[in-house]
Amino acid sequence: MNYTEYKPNDTLSEYIQLIWIAESESVEDYYPKEKILPDGIIEIVFHFADPFLTYNAKREKIKQPKGFAISQMKNFIEIESDGTIGFVSVRFYPWGAHHFFDESISTFLDDTIDIKNLWPNDFQNILQAIQGIDNNERINIIQKFLEEQLEKYKKETIAIDNAIKLIRETKGEYTIEELCNKLNIHHKKLERGFLNTIGTTPKVFSRTTRFLHLCHHLKEYENLTMTQLAYRLGYYDQAHFIKGFKAFSGITPKEYFQQNNICFAEF
Repeated sequence: MNYTEYKPNDTLSEYIQLIWIAESESVEDYYPKEKILPDGIIEIVFHFADPFLTYNAKREKIKQPKGFAISQMKNFIEIESDGTIGFVSVRFYPWGAHHFFDESISTFLDDTIDIKNLWPNDFQNILQAIQGIDNNERINIIQKFLEEQLEKYKKETIAIDNAIKLIRETKGEYTIEELCNKLNIHHKKLERGFLNTIGTTPKVFSRTTRFLHLCHHLKEYENLTMTQLAYRLGYYDQAHFIKGFKAFSGITPKEYFQQNNICFAEF
């Protein structure tokens, strides 16, 4: 399978981390079932070949739409290919996606939403436009489309965007009270802003951020006991840490370290 990454253009780079394309090299190409852990981001996928299958935490099998957004996740999912592979995926920063449509992200928290609900007047055109062309043309078309949506839907949410950035920069270690004091914002306004912007509360986003930091920096903690690791990541005790880890991933930390079919977006 071919995998190619593209940096977003200057207009989009404040909001979008990465655009990538995956495509079959042959009819034998197959994407095996892989577990995707909560990653604190929103991604929008445009299939130009056969959509994948998704298995949620309840083991329900769902055929993906031709185009969809997946929101911040509270639980893991699994995906696998179901035919010819070919899609463009736009990976937003946590503060980025809500500037491109009117739908509140809280309405599809821990779920997917068909792009016909995000862009009811445009979804058919964009899905048709990326068929039967090369990948550079696809990238240009997708970026032009997103620039048009940004011009329509960009919101004035600088304070909330900065709060999200601060949580990421500090690896989720700020308390909500510290965050409110630093940004001079009331906690209720902060919570409403987070729900509208990323679909979840500051507390849940901080917890997800701590979890991601752990997953991406395992070697830094390899000499710590589970109890020491729990305290380092801000959990009350080892039991709460293991419970929280399993809620995110469906497995214990020990099981996680033994598996290799798990992935999540770069943090």
